[in-house]
Amino acid sequence: MKLKTLQKALVAGVLAMTSGYAMQASAAPIFSFTEYGGFSPDVPAGVVYSGAVNDPLSHPTTVYNTMSWVAGQTPQSSLVLSTVTGPAALPENTWTTISTLTHNNIVIPSAFNWSGQDVWGRFIITDSNGGPSVRLDSDDAITLSFVETPNQAPCPSPNPNGSTCDDHFTFTANGLNSLGFAANDGSHWIADFRLANLVNAVLISSTVYTAEANSSHLDVQAMVRQVPEPATLTLMGLGLLGLGFAKRRRNS
Repeated sequence: MKLKTLQKALVAGVLAMTSGYAMQASAAPIFSFTEYGGFSPDVPAGVVYSGAVNDPLSHPTTVYNTMSWVAGQTPQSSLVLSTVTGPAALPENTWTTISTLTHNNIVIPSAFNWSGQDVWGRFIITDSNGGPSVRLDSDDAITLSFVETPNQAPCPSPNPNGSTCDDHFTFTANGLNSLGFAANDGSHWIADFRLANLVNAVLISSTVYTAEANSSHLDVQAMVRQVPEPATLTLMGLGLLGLGFAKRRRNS
């Protein structure tokens, strides 16, 4: 008898949880995204900006898709930001690349460091369920600082790419913070962000190390996931209560 009670409680708990999630999944919105991004002209000395970004939704200042820093008067190393100006599909629970940052790391004979560089990004999510509607419009920036290391051994540690010697960027993660939004049907969602697909680059904490005399790449990716609704959490709680009740009866 006790075993049958436990089995019934298990079935009730599982049905409660799965039915709650099924109700959410059946009304899943159809998301798409657009990403505009560029470098603000923040570093006054020795940096050249090019490739003005055309943001049809308007940005208060002009931003650029390329910044180059120079030795003498010749542009040398550069950062290039390419974005998915879409609209492009944004499936739920799937990491999707929204922009790519490329560092063309040219050997510079003398050290050239800079800081305070804002990489602006405007990320827009549209929900097509029941008619297109913008559900998220965020334009947080990531701030970069850069260190050009001496190009001779021994290299400063760490030197994870093993080049002579890895340069490195340090950045604030403000532009990678999770963002909450509501879909057309009133369901609640979270957009998460991460750095991924690093080529000739290694991420350690908040610093990206890039190989000297190489082109390095990294992707910024986004993923949307649904936040369980209160009704679903209640159903889950009832199922767990049933399990606890059955266990108490069995122990007694």
